[in-house]
Parts: sequence; structure tokens; C-alpha cells
Amino acid sequence: MTEERRNLWLAIGVVGLVQMAALAWMVGDRVHLLRTGREIVVEVTPVDPRDLFRGDYVIFGYPFSRTGEVSVPGGTRRGDTIYVTLEPKEAGQWEIVRAEAAYPDTTSPGHVVLKGRAVDIWPREAGERRTARLRFGIESYFVPEGTGRKLEELVRDKKIAAVIAVGKTGDAAIKALMIDGKRVHEEPLL
Repeated sequence: MTEERRNLWLAIGVVGLVQMAALAWMVGDRVHLLRTGREIVVEVTPVDPRDLFRGDYVIFGYPFSRTGEVSVPGGTRRGDTIYVTLEPKEAGQWEIVRAEAAYPDTTSPGHVVLKGRAVDIWPREAGERRTARLRFGIESYFVPEGTGRKLEELVRDKKIAAVIAVGKTGDAAIKALMIDGKRVHEEPLL
């Protein structure tokens, strides 16, 4: 085998190892979040999804993210990270009490901080405060084949809630679904 050919195989091997390491890190990061993240139960609101290529899934809206009235810092642009502090109200109800460009230094013990991305901002011109619609990465959930429509009906009937795992940095993932107070559709850790 020539030196050039050996270097090519070495380069291919290094690229393969880097890709495997990146994939392992992504899977490990999600498993860590689901295992160690603080659980909160959140009421969901219906959204009607359809996608032939992604499989059977449901899209959830949350009362705290559907209002479209999140006040964000004036310099916020589309795609920016925003940290919202949620305060519990009644069962399954959480309300945004603060939105900041950086993770807050302090929060009270009952509060939860979620990391989101600004997807729409108004007014378009920057001012001291602006209003934004945020995405938190917990809006879609893949479900077993053939169960998506039934879950959508349960969401419309307000019989379903999402169990969200929230990490120390504000990252969030749907851990399970609850139907009429019973935990179902638990997310497998591996």
C-alpha cells in the first residue's frame, strides 16, 4: 500500500471517528437531560400537523408559548436565544414572568428557566423592549405508528399534558405524555 493510499484511509477513519463521537455526544446529551432534568407537567394546546416524511407525530403548543406576547430585550433578533422564567400557576399551567438574553443569575425555587429561540419579533425596528414568539424545542413529539390522530383528539379535548424534562441550562425535552393524569408514551432513554 502506498503512503498516499494509507493517508487517505487514515483520513477516512478519522472523519468516521469524529462523526461517531458527535453522534454519541448528541445521544448522550439527550439521555442525560431526560434522566436528570427537572420534570414539570405542562398543559398542551392543539396544533394540526401533517408531514409524510417524518412519520407519525403530534405538534404541541403550550399556553405560555402560544400567546405571542413575550416581551424580550430590545436588541433581540430572529434566531437569538432567549431564556424565559416560568412560574407555576394551577395544575399544568405555567406563566412567563421574565424573558432575558442570558440565563438568569437567580430564580426562586419554584420557577423553571427554559431556553428558547426567537422566531418572530415585532415591532421590526429595535427599541427598548420588543415582543417575540419563541420556540423551545418541545413542540413536536414522535409517537407510535397509528396513534397520532387519537392523541390530537385528546389534545383538542384537553385530556393530555406533557411531562417536560428541563436541564440546568434551560434545555428541555418531552419525557412523557399524560392522559387524564396517567403517564403514558414514556420516552425511551436508549
